[in-house]
Amino acid sequence: MTQFQTFRDVIDAWPTRREFADDIGVSVAVVHKMHENDAVRGVYFASIVLSSRRRHGPDHAITAWDLCRLAARRRSPAPRAEDAA
Repeated sequence: MTQFQTFRDVIDAWPTRREFADDIGVSVAVVHKMHENDAVRGVYFASIVLSSRRRHGPDHAITAWDLCRLAARRRSPAPRAEDAA
C-alpha cells in the first residue's frame, strides 16, 4: 500500500493532471488549483477512491482513509476551553 503524505501526492499518482481531471469529473484548471493549494474538497473523495481502484488496483489504490487523514491534517486544532477565558 502506498502512503500519501499530501493531496499533491494523490494527484501525482495519476500519469497526468488531465487524466486525474477526467477521472474525477473536473477541469484541468481545477486540478491545477487543487495541486497548488494542496487541497481536495470532500465532494471528490468517492470519485478519487473509485477511479484509483480502477487505475491502480486494490493494493495501490488511494483509500477513503488516506483522503480523510489528509483532510484532518489540514484542520486547525479545536479551541481549548481554558483559552476562551
